[in-house]
Amino acid sequence: MAMKKHFLLLLTISFGFSLANCTPDALSDEYAQFSFMPPVTQIVHPYNDIDFSNIQRLKANLHTHTRISDGKQTADEMIRAYAERGYDIVAITDHENLYAKNTGLEQVAGREVLVVRGIEITMTHHMNAIFTNRGNGNFLTVESAISSYADNSNCVLIFNHPGRHSWMYSFGFYVDMYSKFSAEKLVGMEVVNSQDEYPPDKDLWHKILSNISPSRTVFGYANDDAHSYNEIGYSFNEFLTNDFTEEGVRKAIVNGVSFFYSKATVPMPMGPTPFVHDVIIDPEAMTITVDAEFFDTIEWRSCGIVVSKSNTVVINKNPERDYNLGRYVQFTLTGKGGQLFSQPFLLI
Repeated sequence: MAMKKHFLLLLTISFGFSLANCTPDALSDEYAQFSFMPPVTQIVHPYNDIDFSNIQRLKANLHTHTRISDGKQTADEMIRAYAERGYDIVAITDHENLYAKNTGLEQVAGREVLVVRGIEITMTHHMNAIFTNRGNGNFLTVESAISSYADNSNCVLIFNHPGRHSWMYSFGFYVDMYSKFSAEKLVGMEVVNSQDEYPPDKDLWHKILSNISPSRTVFGYANDDAHSYNEIGYSFNEFLTNDFTEEGVRKAIVNGVSFFYSKATVPMPMGPTPFVHDVIIDPEAMTITVDAEFFDTIEWRSCGIVVSKSNTVVINKNPERDYNLGRYVQFTLTGKGGQLFSQPFLLI
C-alpha cells in the first residue's frame, strides 16, 4: 500500500495537478502490479468514419494577422502567400478587429482557398473566435467573452498560446472553462504556436485532458500566428473532409477530424512531415494501430506519460506488460520533416 501511495505522489509532483480522472500505471516493472482503472469497453475518437484512402486533406492556418491590427501585410497578401504555399484554409484573426470582406471560397494563386472570418479576442486571455460575425467587445472576464461569442451563430472558440498567459491562468482555469462551455463552442487550444513559442503548452494540453476525459475532449491545434510573410509555414492543421465548404470545415473542427503539425519542434527539419495512411481500431483486442510513413518514432501518451512506442497501443492490460491506461490516449509521430499530433482518443 505504501508503494501505491508513493507512486501517486510521484505523479502528482511531476505534473503539478490532481490525477482525478487519469491514473495510468507506469511502464516500469516496479509498478506493474497496479491497475487503477477498470477495463475500457469503448474507444471514442474523431477518425471513426474516415476512409483515409478517399478523403480530402485540407491544410489550414487558423491564426493570421494583417495590417488591420499589427500585421505587416494586407489580408489579400497573406491569403495569397498561404495559397502559394499549398494551403486550403486561411482564417483572418486580427486583434479586436473583424475581417470586413465577404468570406468563403476564393480562387487565389491558381487554387481554391477557403477564407474564414475571425477575430482574436485580446481584452482577456487571447482567444480566436472563428466563423463569427461579431466584432470587438469590452469584456470583464474570459467567461463573459466566451459567453458573448458562443451565442453568435456558428462561432467556435480556441484558446491561443496559453503559455503567454501562464502567469495569470492555471491549468485548473482551463478545466473549469472547458467544463462550463459546450465542446461545439469552446473546441480546444493551440498546442503549438508559431515556431513552438511555448513548449510547455503540450504538457498543459495533457494536464487538461487528464482532468476532463472522458466527459468531453479538448482538441489541439497548431498555428503560425503569422504577422508577416517570414512567419508562414511553421505550424499548421490538416482537416479531413470531402465537404470543402465553410459548413464542412466547421464540422471537421467541431468534431476534431484533424491532425496538427509542426516543423519547429524538430531541429533543422528536412523532407516531408509524417503522413497517416490509416487509423485502425480493433474493438475485440481493444487496440489502436497507426499506419503511417515519413516518421522515425511514435509515442502514445496517457496522462502525459509515454505509455507505448509501438505503432499499436494496447488499451487494456498488455499481456507483456501489466498496465492500464487512463481515460484518453494520443499519439505523436516525429520524423525528419517535423511532428504530427493526433487528436485524443477517449477511453470509456
